[in-house]
Amino acid sequence: MLSVIIPAYNEENRINRTLDVLCRFMEQAFSDYEILVVDDGSSDQTYPLVCQHPGKNIRPLTYSPNRGKGGAVKFGVKNARGDIIIFTDADLPYPPENIEKAVRMFEQNSYDLILGNRESADNGKKYPWYRTLMSHGFSFVVDLILNLHVPDTQCGFKCFRREAAEKIFEKSTLPGWGFDVELIFLAKKMGFHIGRLPVELFHENSGSKIRIVHDTLTMVREVRRVKDNNKKGLYGKF
Repeated sequence: MLSVIIPAYNEENRINRTLDVLCRFMEQAFSDYEILVVDDGSSDQTYPLVCQHPGKNIRPLTYSPNRGKGGAVKFGVKNARGDIIIFTDADLPYPPENIEKAVRMFEQNSYDLILGNRESADNGKKYPWYRTLMSHGFSFVVDLILNLHVPDTQCGFKCFRREAAEKIFEKSTLPGWGFDVELIFLAKKMGFHIGRLPVELFHENSGSKIRIVHDTLTMVREVRRVKDNNKKGLYGKF
């Protein structure tokens, strides 16, 4: 089975459209799948809309209060039933065809996880300059502090074999912006085989929750938390 996780916080204005597109694709491409929409303590109608959606194999999950994207994805992984687990953003900025490409990569390679990679010339034309600058600056900080050498840690499309997902998320601690970096750090620390998948990006400014200065500072603090957690032995030894 394939599990697709969508963390959703106050997404009432676009969750139906996302599920329309995703359900249509999944029904055509896969016979055994589930779509887990994790309502991250929303204050709007996100969860009721997901529950009412007519698409097949949708599993609405909810809790309160809000935990952050990392907390929502971790909750989704804990409840997922699939042998392959994928998470993507609620506005579906990466075409669902990437799901099929990732599954094929797992079938043809020994990857334990596959990271989406937005680094392409075409994507640069669609992405606001400040988001591009923010992404490159953050990658520089991540390399400086953690020496990860992964150019696009924040891409919202990531895929795992079940065993890798369970081991990584069992040790993950960050619920906010830094959770992507922590996942990759843990994957490398555990010796998992990581693949890269170039993904096309369709950026949508409407509904964006990015606050440039505040979120950049928050992400830098969380990267340092990963380093501190590792020094304290919170991730264990592998």
